[in-house]
Amino acid sequence: MNNNRYIVNRRVDDRAIITMIIVAVVSLLVMAWRFTNHTVCENFRVTARSEHYYTGEVVRFESNIGHFHTLHWDFGDNQGNDSKISSAVHSYDAPGNYTITLTADGECTEYDRITIQSAPPVENPETPTFTYPQSAEVGKPVAFTDTTAGATQWEWRFGETATVDATERSPKYTYTTPGLKTVTLVINNDERQMGIAKIYVNPPATPKRKDHGDRPVIIVQNRPAPGPAAADSTKKVEPPVVKAPDVTNEQFETQLRAVANKQKTADSFAPYFGGNLNVEANLNGQMMPFTELCNKFSALKSEKKIKKLTVQLVKNDKTNCIIALFVNLKEKEGFFSKIF
Repeated sequence: MNNNRYIVNRRVDDRAIITMIIVAVVSLLVMAWRFTNHTVCENFRVTARSEHYYTGEVVRFESNIGHFHTLHWDFGDNQGNDSKISSAVHSYDAPGNYTITLTADGECTEYDRITIQSAPPVENPETPTFTYPQSAEVGKPVAFTDTTAGATQWEWRFGETATVDATERSPKYTYTTPGLKTVTLVINNDERQMGIAKIYVNPPATPKRKDHGDRPVIIVQNRPAPGPAAADSTKKVEPPVVKAPDVTNEQFETQLRAVANKQKTADSFAPYFGGNLNVEANLNGQMMPFTELCNKFSALKSEKKIKKLTVQLVKNDKTNCIIALFVNLKEKEGFFSKIF
């Protein structure tokens, strides 16, 4: 009877040892997988610099980050910017506390926090006025012209660097990165006389396919028959402009969370885009079609995995359709999860 009890206890001990060995092997495999897929982020910081942290004034942000390909700045007011250099400029429209987020190559993130106060009255309230385009395209020059009376000196900054980009009245500038840019103009070397505007820069357009090669295309038009009918046929009838339904950044963020909860799909957003679901979206500095963005949110399986989410929409002034969007997403870090 005692021998049988010894055999049973020995079998239990053997099973416990085997279980411990299996657990140890699995743990080592998981640790090895996480180590090979882990991105080592260097230590860097974000610093805000400004003479006064007031609304309507430019704040310069700098970072001491070393090696990176692209940077995405989130200024905390639902506005952001992509950059290839380690500095950026921005102006705030409303007072408050703002958290600035700098994401390098879509993986490494650092933060800073600033307080913006309401600007006090200025003794000389004259503000420069200048003309500029509502939008631009990467690689194509755009023109700016100052129309301020009495201006003799100009300092233009076009939002890609914190340095002076031009010093003439009517400069041209070619953007190298897409996104929302803050343009500033200081006249007569007086920082109190500063004009600020914002311009959205689109990614470079996809080149169209040439079906005819180098052969000229000749279009022969039929001559209209004389009479009232011909005169009426020459009239151009402008199609009515159909506006997309309005949606705020916060409402759009809520709907993206619904995608993570499997309650909505990309097709649910079609009215906001005018039916074009291939609009470019910027996710943590990475460009992708909106449909792919929805696929990434759907892969989360639940909004509970979202630690931080901010959305910035860029819309067409005439149609109200979304033409671009910037999304900053940070996922809650678990044992098997990572930020994408």
